Amino acid sequence: MTSEVMRPRSIRVFATKSSTEVTDAQVQSVVPLKEAFILAMWWLLLLVAPQGVEGIKPVVMVPGALASKIEAKLDKASRSHFYCSKTSDWYLLWLKLESMLPPAVNCWADNFQMSYSDGTFSNYPGVTTRVTGFGTSHGLDYVDNWEKISYFRDIVQALLALPGAIPDVTVRAAPYDFRYSPPSTQTKEYFQRLKDLIEDSYSKTGNTKVVLLSHSLGGLMTSSFLHYVPQEWKDTYIDCWVSIAGVFGGAVKEVKVMVSHGIIDLPDVLSSRLLQRDLARKIMGNYFMLPRYPVWSKDEVLLETPNRNYTVANYDQLFSDMGVSDGFEKLTLVRDQPYTGDPEVKTFCFNGKDIETSASFYYKKQSDFPDEIPEVVTGDGDGTVPARSLKICHHWKSTAQVVEYSGTDAGEHDKITTNPDFIKNLIKIVLS
Repeated sequence: MTSEVMRPRSIRVFATKSSTEVTDAQVQSVVPLKEAFILAMWWLLLLVAPQGVEGIKPVVMVPGALASKIEAKLDKASRSHFYCSKTSDWYLLWLKLESMLPPAVNCWADNFQMSYSDGTFSNYPGVTTRVTGFGTSHGLDYVDNWEKISYFRDIVQALLALPGAIPDVTVRAAPYDFRYSPPSTQTKEYFQRLKDLIEDSYSKTGNTKVVLLSHSLGGLMTSSFLHYVPQEWKDTYIDCWVSIAGVFGGAVKEVKVMVSHGIIDLPDVLSSRLLQRDLARKIMGNYFMLPRYPVWSKDEVLLETPNRNYTVANYDQLFSDMGVSDGFEKLTLVRDQPYTGDPEVKTFCFNGKDIETSASFYYKKQSDFPDEIPEVVTGDGDGTVPARSLKICHHWKSTAQVVEYSGTDAGEHDKITTNPDFIKNLIKIVLS
């Protein structure tokens, strides 16, 4: 057994622009144990909640990639393997843990992949999908069917413990099919559903403005959504946006996903890495999260090989050398779609820092490219998203507060959603 030296957590809080705050005296210290935190939340918040308030601000949650549950229904003309079904009623496509085991993982990959033709991504022929849990409080508590991979559970429990909280009214999930991205028809439909959900939450809470809460890819989706709706609508329905670990400028990790790795880190004994890589190259959302200019300059190397270096300026060459003939066309479709300018709503940015994060990759031998796993060069970030991408929201005029958590325990890309200090800050925002 190895031991790990725990680095003390440090928190960097930037100056807050004019906004109403709940004082620290109103919110007591939160113990580091998550279980004790959730158990005590009822009693703590009964004490700290402003007296005489009829309700609280409703919260609508926009998740990151791989966090939404997707169901599928099959009516296929053929099957990829003799043991895979051609027809089925609705079943859980993502994430059903037993589907990740052989040989079922081959059937899953066949149904999860996307088709691409004439500038349009779609489900594979014979596969119909839908996202579950939209508008509910607990739709994002867990990622998987066995409830082993916790996601927004701690956040939801804390929010529902607030006096006046109503399940499926004051706390509501807005999951989406993360395989798609703007400018797809599916994303436009999602933006309309999200708009309707926000208006419904506003109406059901006595015309109380809504707090948007996003994580990871959800930050990029929310930023694009806020650019999609008119300012008058934002002024009417949105109180503020709380962004956690937003992947605003893309992530270098996605380069490895596309080149050699795939979207799921499974041992080869369970699933072929190259099968997962082939699947990743067919998913629209992966192109959406690749590093973008000008966040990365045109001369910064993302991937190095003995024969050639690759940057944001020659993605076309990278896809050609990878043998993905339509890869650059797919990237071109989504490259200019993310909107990361000022959202024109009050924004709170939370992210991690001081964690080794993929900054670039390199191959020592040309023969290893692209099928072998490259070596990695690390830089600062939250373990998944580089610092420069996370910090885009730091510079918006609409940003009221920035909080950075140092170290893996407090600020790692996924762990930050269960950080008691972050949850305490979120409660203060919802009660302010």
